[in-house]
Parts: sequence; structure tokens; C-alpha cells
Amino acid sequence: MPRSFTASWRAFVSICAFVAVGAARAEVEVEGFKFADTAVVQGQVLQLNGAAVSSVLSAKSTAVAFYLPRKQTTMEGAVAEKGVKRIHFFMMRDVSARDLSNAMLDRIRQNVPTAEFSANIVATSQLGTVFGNRKKVFKGDEIIVDYTPSTQSTQFTLNGQRVGETIMGESFFPMLMKVWIGPKVRGSTRDGILGAVQKD
Repeated sequence: MPRSFTASWRAFVSICAFVAVGAARAEVEVEGFKFADTAVVQGQVLQLNGAAVSSVLSAKSTAVAFYLPRKQTTMEGAVAEKGVKRIHFFMMRDVSARDLSNAMLDRIRQNVPTAEFSANIVATSQLGTVFGNRKKVFKGDEIIVDYTPSTQSTQFTLNGQRVGETIMGESFFPMLMKVWIGPKVRGSTRDGILGAVQKD
């Protein structure tokens, strides 16, 4: 093999490797909190759909990102996406754990039909106790919520440790997603997570 070809091939391989490493390290930053462009959940590579600041407690409270098998630009597409899914957020300030749970419950009530909420009352009631006996969650705390379709289950982790009971049922996670992308959520939060240009 000619030396010139060998050198060119090695250069090409090196460039590809560099690009691959760079891509693997790509991330999105929201108010100082960083989200990788992919996440491996249950052995499946998920794509960062988008990230944004959320005022779920009437003030900037969380920096949140969604990870899906395929990128979606609408609420309907995101909640209907099949497969493993992840909601990943960081606390931007100290808040009462009870207040956080209650705020998420209120957001679900505001963003899903009453019949749907009533049909999932057992699952939603578990959300109220997901943080157990903790009095507070603190600024910088990392919360991850994973949905596993094979068992139709939702599991919360706080700073890498499982918290609360596993919440069963395939309907719960799509409702939880609407806490951040529902029709009555602030437009900038919804647009950021769905990869749209922020409007407000």
C-alpha cells in the first residue's frame, strides 16, 4: 500500500475518532447545569430531546431535560413515543420535598383531562410520597425519572439513589411529562424541551 495512501487513511481515521469523541462529549448547559447529548438507559441509547428552565414552583426551580428514543417536537409526539424514556432535572434552589411533589401533582391536574387523572389516582398518589421522609431537596440535587416499558414502571432516583416506590402503569409517565410540556406550561419551558425556539 503506498505510503501516501496509508498516511491519508490514518489521518482520516484520526479525524473520525476525534469527531466521535467530541460528539460523545457534547452537552447542553442550562443555568450552569449540564446535560449530555445522549443517555444510556436500560441498555438503550436515548437522545437529548431538549432542555430548559422550569418554574414549577412559581419561581425558577429546576433545569430539566427529556431523553427519548427519537427526537420529538410536539407534546403529542413526545408522550406517544414508545420505548424507554427519561426525565432528568437538577434543583435550582432549596425547596420542601412536599412542595415539589405537590407542585408536580398540581401540574398534572392542570394539564391532563379529569378522567385521565382519576383513572390514575393510585399512581399519582404515590408521587406525593416519592421523596419519602426527606424534608427538603437542595440546590444542585439531581433527580432522574426513568420509564421502563417492559415492566410499565417509573422509577425515581435522587443523586444516584432510588427513592420512593416504583410507580406502575404505562399511563403515569406520559402524565408526568406534561408537568414540563403540557398545554398549560410556560411556553419557554415547553419549547426548550421540545427543541423549538424559545418565545418567552
